[in-house]
Amino acid sequence: MLALPADFAELVQFEPETGSVISREGKRLEFKQAFNPGDFSDYTKALATFSNSAGGVIVFGVSNKPRSIVGTKEMADEADWVNRLRDEFDPEIPFAIREYKIGDLKLYAVGVDASQHKPVICRKTRTKMVDKKGEKKDVTILQEGAIYYRYAGQSRPIAFPELHNMLAERDTMNTRKLMETLQVVQRIGLDKAGVIDVTSPKPNILMSPETAKGLNFIKKAELVEQKGAPAYTIVGQVDLQHVVRAPLDEADKNLPTEAAKLLSPIITEIYGVGRISAQQLTLLMRHMKIDGDNQHCVYEKKLGRKYITRAGLRAVESFIRTQPGNALEVFGSKASRSDYLLKVLNEADDKAIVMQPANSDLSPDTNKKGVEGSKPAEAS
Repeated sequence: MLALPADFAELVQFEPETGSVISREGKRLEFKQAFNPGDFSDYTKALATFSNSAGGVIVFGVSNKPRSIVGTKEMADEADWVNRLRDEFDPEIPFAIREYKIGDLKLYAVGVDASQHKPVICRKTRTKMVDKKGEKKDVTILQEGAIYYRYAGQSRPIAFPELHNMLAERDTMNTRKLMETLQVVQRIGLDKAGVIDVTSPKPNILMSPETAKGLNFIKKAELVEQKGAPAYTIVGQVDLQHVVRAPLDEADKNLPTEAAKLLSPIITEIYGVGRISAQQLTLLMRHMKIDGDNQHCVYEKKLGRKYITRAGLRAVESFIRTQPGNALEVFGSKASRSDYLLKVLNEADDKAIVMQPANSDLSPDTNKKGVEGSKPAEAS
């Protein structure tokens, strides 16, 4: 993922006294005066073109003519960018977003590196209404199946020479990686080799169960100076239940903010009012010891994101339903805990009320044989 600099001056050249921008738009830089939700697909299209070329950045808060720093007030949050990019392009585009302050003005930068899985392809068609010479026209912004590429200051569908080079580079890279892997497998032996997936915080070993049986596993490492080379401590055994983990389904890629929204109806149902935030959800999952366990919660190191899976959502919902008081103690405020306790006490009082039949004269002490202390009536 692109690392945006902390200092705005490292990203864009400008005159501090006047705010006049010296940098020009090009193959890796684009300026926008403000973030407009109606133009969201224009922005994702620009990021896709950067991904298919050499990477680049969109800076929001810079006017066009003259080119100067004016700042912007509105900006979509990270979850909105993730959802929009995921919805419109494949494979997923890793990105970085950062806020900058120049005096009292706020600017935002959204940037991407060149994709490691080119080409990035458009998944759906998007249009928008634009005003052309006083007439409203429906203009296509994104076209399903299109591959967009960044040319000098312009984003447009890729031309044949660039597409040919992109595919040739991809084939060359994949062939090189495959040959390197096969050389390692050949040296070790096919029946003794596996593949390590290093994209997650807890690396996964992919191999057949037969290969994994009895295999020692590198659980931790110790740096030992032996002729200048590091050595590793081999401890423990491979847990066959965790040898292979399939890639996450789209339904399991829930960001904390998205997961919190999905769980909020459960909060309303159990506690009467309120919702749960992403931070509160993290506290709850840490209490349950499932935060980052690679089953209920997965950290994708490559994208720098945290996903809560369907299993994680079910586990949290079950904990809230079966132990509502304990759950609220973990993530709830003092006021919400007091409100819930009052609600529980009121419900308990309602259940304790005994309702009497409307046509009965019997008191609570009456039994089937008559009122206590009276004699049965004599038969005539």
